[in-house]
Amino acid sequence: MAAFAQTPAYSPPRTADGRPDLGGVWSNSEVDAKFDPPEDQLPFRDRASAMVWREKYGTYMKGLPFPEFTAGVDTLPNRDRCLMAANAAAPPMTSQGYNDAYQIVQTPKVVVISVEMMDETRIVPVFASADEARAAHGPRVLERWTGDSVGWWDGDTLVVETVHLNVRQARQSPYPTSDDATWIETFTRVGADALKYHVEVVDPAIYTRTWTVDYSFHSTPRLWEYACHEGNYGMANILSGVRKVERDAKVGARR
Repeated sequence: MAAFAQTPAYSPPRTADGRPDLGGVWSNSEVDAKFDPPEDQLPFRDRASAMVWREKYGTYMKGLPFPEFTAGVDTLPNRDRCLMAANAAAPPMTSQGYNDAYQIVQTPKVVVISVEMMDETRIVPVFASADEARAAHGPRVLERWTGDSVGWWDGDTLVVETVHLNVRQARQSPYPTSDDATWIETFTRVGADALKYHVEVVDPAIYTRTWTVDYSFHSTPRLWEYACHEGNYGMANILSGVRKVERDAKVGARR
């Protein structure tokens, strides 16, 4: 009887080269992400400094700007200017709270991950083995915005290792990292509408041990356009308002 109760292993659709087909549009909204250790117990080496980082991030996510961004319109960050997202396509790919659709395009040699959030995209070259992939990491001087990612297949699982994440990108992440951090992600098709995601964060400068996040993407119909700033007029309106205030101040000073 036990044999009848067992769920047969899922057999994923495959590409022409025989690999599991990860392509499609996936979402991590409304997922139960499992942190190990729990998210509120991450193994910070210097908890006080980490809490300062996380308080800044929490303030930003509540809609309140970082103190250094309040000096004037000239210091608005790239995210507020709708130029670049904050850690959307870069690891760890945890939920942004909205615009959580990810489109994966897969070829034998490249996997591309495009995110609805501000159209951020990560390009992952895929190699024949872990050794070959790791040897392909570029020097730190070639710092990429979403990090230097390389991939390889481990059976039916795509493994992606990322180093050299741009610190200016990482600073708006809820998870402090150093220049020497390494992220190891795995993507496994576990159902017609499910893609299992696992990420390990290795950063001895910030954390006393490796920590992980697990969840499953669910399929979603399409990747919507990210029409930032009310049809992209927001930044122009912000600037025109500020310039009027500046002109009025000059007129008042001459009186």
